[in-house]
Amino acid sequence: MKTLKLLTLTSLLAISSVASAGFNDNTNPKGGFVGTSQTATITTVAQALKARDNAQVQITGKIIRQLGDDDFLFQDSTGQIKIDVEDEAWQGQNVTQNDTITIYGKVDKESFKANEIEVYRIQKH
Repeated sequence: MKTLKLLTLTSLLAISSVASAGFNDNTNPKGGFVGTSQTATITTVAQALKARDNAQVQITGKIIRQLGDDDFLFQDSTGQIKIDVEDEAWQGQNVTQNDTITIYGKVDKESFKANEIEVYRIQKH
């Protein structure tokens, strides 16, 4: 009977350790994925224009003009892209065409339209 209990306990421990582990090549002691991220942050307009939908962005540049209520044309050294700025993104800051800013948000990719960026936060430099 002791042998059966010991075998059961050993089996349960082995199963629970396998079930709680992620993909791991033994370089991360806590477990989980170790390797190249597919969700790398986009850092240029050129990259954002080619990026997949919902890709995270962190791009530094300038707003060069307003296109509509919440829509603006943003530019960095690699190009221009339309951005949609959420009201909360301004964080009480006033931004002019002369101000260098970093925008944080995600790519909005729609069929038959150029990629845009939904901006959630603006950091003025």
